[in-house]
Amino acid sequence: MAITSVSALMGNLKKTYDKSKDKSGWRVLSGMNREYHDTFIAGDNNLWQIKSEEVKSGEFVAVGAKVSRHDDDLDKIMRNGSPVPFGTMTPMDRKISIIMAGVQTYSSDSSNLLCKEHLSSKQAALEQKLKSQVNDMMDDPAFRKKYNEHKDRLRRAYL
Repeated sequence: MAITSVSALMGNLKKTYDKSKDKSGWRVLSGMNREYHDTFIAGDNNLWQIKSEEVKSGEFVAVGAKVSRHDDDLDKIMRNGSPVPFGTMTPMDRKISIIMAGVQTYSSDSSNLLCKEHLSSKQAALEQKLKSQVNDMMDDPAFRKKYNEHKDRLRRAYL
């Protein structure tokens, strides 16, 4: 399992999707796992995971990896949840971005089940890489101030 930046992962996903003979069979599942957002993308018998953390309103730091082969058991889990619109834009370089849009399944229970029971060995590595990236960004005092303000706003919203 190679953990990569989300832009590298999305580039590979786009190439795989473009070559896919079953584009309508692709699925997306998203959910929350503590402070992290977990997004699973399944297609062409593969399962990728993107683990992200919101660092500013509407802006995320993310890492991802191909985590498994996709099978019928995983497909059943990915279909449990509520259908909601899905959209993301990933900058690739100065001139292009990859835009994904459609309908996803949203279920924190289903995404947590995938994380804990089916992919548990890979979760620690993904979370560690994500924490490392956020910690590297925290070395910038301006980013640290905005990040802490954002986290304070999120905590107060639930009080």
